[in-house]
Amino acid sequence: MMRTTTRSLPQIVLASLLGLVLPLVPQRPLAAAEPPPADSPQVKLAVLLVFDQVRGDFLQKWKPLFGKGGFVRLQTEGADFVNCHYPFGTTTTGPGHASILSGTCPDRHGIINNGWYEKGESVYCAGAKRYNLVPAPATKPTTARDAGTPDRLLAETVADVLKATHPHAKVFGLSLKDRSAILPTGKRPDGAYWFTGQFVTSSYYADRLHPWVEEFNTAKIADRWFNKEWTKFRPDLDYEKWSGPDDVPGEGRGVQVTTANDLTRGWAQGRTFPHSNTGGRSKPSKEYYESLANSPFGNDLLLEFTKACIVAEKLGADDVPDLLVVSFSSNDLVGHTWGPDSQEVLDTTLRSDAVVAELLAFLDEKVGAGHYLVGVTADHGICPLVEVSRTKGRDAKRVDPRTLQAAVEEHLTRRFPPLIHSALAGLAGAVTLEAAKRPNWVQAVSLPWLYLNPKAVAAAGVNPAEVAQAAADALTAHPDVGRVFTRSDLTGQFPQSDVIARRVQRSYHPERSGDVYVVLKEWYLPSKPLETGTTHGAPYDYDTHVPLLVFGPGIPGGPREEATTPQALAAIFAKWLGLRLPNKAEFPLPATLLKK
Repeated sequence: MMRTTTRSLPQIVLASLLGLVLPLVPQRPLAAAEPPPADSPQVKLAVLLVFDQVRGDFLQKWKPLFGKGGFVRLQTEGADFVNCHYPFGTTTTGPGHASILSGTCPDRHGIINNGWYEKGESVYCAGAKRYNLVPAPATKPTTARDAGTPDRLLAETVADVLKATHPHAKVFGLSLKDRSAILPTGKRPDGAYWFTGQFVTSSYYADRLHPWVEEFNTAKIADRWFNKEWTKFRPDLDYEKWSGPDDVPGEGRGVQVTTANDLTRGWAQGRTFPHSNTGGRSKPSKEYYESLANSPFGNDLLLEFTKACIVAEKLGADDVPDLLVVSFSSNDLVGHTWGPDSQEVLDTTLRSDAVVAELLAFLDEKVGAGHYLVGVTADHGICPLVEVSRTKGRDAKRVDPRTLQAAVEEHLTRRFPPLIHSALAGLAGAVTLEAAKRPNWVQAVSLPWLYLNPKAVAAAGVNPAEVAQAAADALTAHPDVGRVFTRSDLTGQFPQSDVIARRVQRSYHPERSGDVYVVLKEWYLPSKPLETGTTHGAPYDYDTHVPLLVFGPGIPGGPREEATTPQALAAIFAKWLGLRLPNKAEFPLPATLLKK
């Protein structure tokens, strides 16, 4: 379902994004934090809640609409860091989830994107073909597919430190997406589960499901919302006042079409309220489960699964501290389809508030108030729909990534004509033939990275760095491109004032990154012709700005203006669990965390 397995090049191209905005504040400390001394745990259970794609401004601008027991309870009784940004550039799901509890960035933990190109083939951030889904799919795939694993993660997380310190501690990761359950929980969790029509894991973790997961699947709780229409959560509320019109050009999932029953537009959900929730089918099916996930009901399903986990595993029931990671994916899927200024995103956020309220009340009952820690953040923000940006007077555009590749191919062919050696090379020497067949210069485009073809570079007989610089020159001249960086650039130094470059640098890993990093202009989106919806992945504020709420014993309530990062949660969780920091963590406790 939400699990990404094998990926074609177009999927990888469109899995990332770039849009732009200048940062509000410096984004990363200059020095690593000192590990806190080992101490007794202050809580019995630490809970990380990730709301995928909930941008940092959402919880502020819609705060008057929330109830008292959800986000507002966390904002008033806990610390609310309103100036929280990711300090790296490729703001996608994999890097975000890998960063939060490792306390570092892609340049150190190695998860540079959801997928990338490595050793001549595309790879997925949280999967490998040597593992299998558990339970096995009813229909055997025709080709081997990636199944979930944290193997590509190169850093410890708080979960790893907890298991090393307290072997009997329990660690679980739960989500609709595999990477969201896998990456924060490190190498040795007791369970990582994601949704494919039922909750599954992989043979990396176990040969069979936990009994309570089997029972949950057998009960077919996921079918509870079939044919339940998605209507507005607050029919008394003027949604247009708080978000935007219900029907906006550019909304939808897939391509812009006029067919009324088009399944690509959010799996037959329609563009405006109310939204169907059948997937266009007469009974629960793959399309229905996609529709479920692409609605706020996906969060409701995950909440039920989370409560089942807490009860069955007795999380927080003894003096050995436990860790639970819950990543709500539906906010992201809805946001991609309808955009951040939509009534659908507003409605999903209001419903997310109710989910938080219900979960906090459940934790109060099962673990006890004052005995648990909750951290809330997101893995990235989101760029507005291009069509919405234009109504606000912004220069915004959808950019076909293939035009970028074409510009590079044309420029490099002119700059480095192919050399064809005759069979009598010793006599005739090498001749230049413009029309000679040669491999493409670009091996893969996995935005923001462009990977050069080593065979074409070798045929040119020049230094790869020279070819990369020539490719960068071509992209710099492209009218849709804002910034371009080569590998050589990213191994150098940038001034503190160049925050965009420093963010890009923190997304660079020498063994996994491409040859050229491309940043589209502000408000621009990579998008195929006629494609709808929006995406994220840029080194700009609307993609780096996320919430950070911390709620637990000893934490004074109220807003904090201090600049911080989601990675500070690694230090926060380590402190409240009485642990050392993960081995590559570098972001300290926020200075104002324990101050009113």
